[in-house]
Amino acid sequence: MNRVLAAFVGAVVLLAVIAGVVVANRDTLVPDRATPQGVVQEFLQAMFNGKNEVAAALLSPSTGCSASDLAASYSPGSSRIVLDDITLDGDQAVVTVDVTEGSANGPFESSGYSHKERISVQREGGVWKVTAAPWLLSGCDSSKGQP
Repeated sequence: MNRVLAAFVGAVVLLAVIAGVVVANRDTLVPDRATPQGVVQEFLQAMFNGKNEVAAALLSPSTGCSASDLAASYSPGSSRIVLDDITLDGDQAVVTVDVTEGSANGPFESSGYSHKERISVQREGGVWKVTAAPWLLSGCDSSKGQP
């Protein structure tokens, strides 16, 4: 009986090690800047990682926002963002994301605040740029970053 239990535990440990190696060596998906959703994904990653210069480079000049404006804007401590929908109309698009801010304290608890956000993008000179993201561009004055 002890041998069976030891073999079972050994198999579980081996599977856990294999799973860890696979996850650690997985390729990181790079957002595709040739698509509106790719630009939004890269913008959000930059914002949540404190890379304000990168995020500012993805903004349309029409927003009037700078990297220092982005540094002063709202950024939740922990969040989960999922692409919900994209509406494409020629050189303009609206990317809708589901945002859940905050985190649960345990595996069966749910907490946080969920909301949908609409981020507008426009193709400018052949490149997609974020033109409005009111939820994240609050660091800009009221005339900036609004649709």
